[in-house]
Amino acid sequence: MNAIVKAETPGQIMETVLIKGDLSRLTPDERNVYYFRLCESVGLNPLTQPIEYISLNGKLRLYAKKDCTDQLRSIHNISVTEMTESERDGVFIVTAKVANGAGRTDIAKGAVNIEGLTGEVLANALMKCETKAKRRATLSICGMGILDETEVEDIPASQKAPVERPRVPSPSDIAPAPKA
Repeated sequence: MNAIVKAETPGQIMETVLIKGDLSRLTPDERNVYYFRLCESVGLNPLTQPIEYISLNGKLRLYAKKDCTDQLRSIHNISVTEMTESERDGVFIVTAKVANGAGRTDIAKGAVNIEGLTGEVLANALMKCETKAKRRATLSICGMGILDETEVEDIPASQKAPVERPRVPSPSDIAPAPKA
């Protein structure tokens, strides 16, 4: 028996990408263009691979690597102005307050489970928590609603799937963004 397969329209695919945050329906070439344009829109250097793909809960998404937040801090003159620490029920929490060059501020928290940890493992968890708070605050003040790699590390493997890394396009592969 032949089944009729209804092809998605370009509008349905773009809704899946832009509204639902799932890049899986894009072709590798379309993902390359999307990646390059995203980097261009926020001033990131795509050749340093500041953003990476992750398959998470059946959706192909992007997450920010260290290079992403480092570049954003430099571009927007972002400084960490205050950090506070607390602990609750075996969870270490760091709150980072950041300010950009225009004086706007934002706050974000990082949290890690430290119950039963000692020595170097505890020290690494405390540093990870600080890093998580600073990176989340950086992404927040820049208006980037994507995961940070420190958050991705904490997602159970059962929710993640390996993603084939698309090739980095050459500048000649990318058509310039339309001028408004």
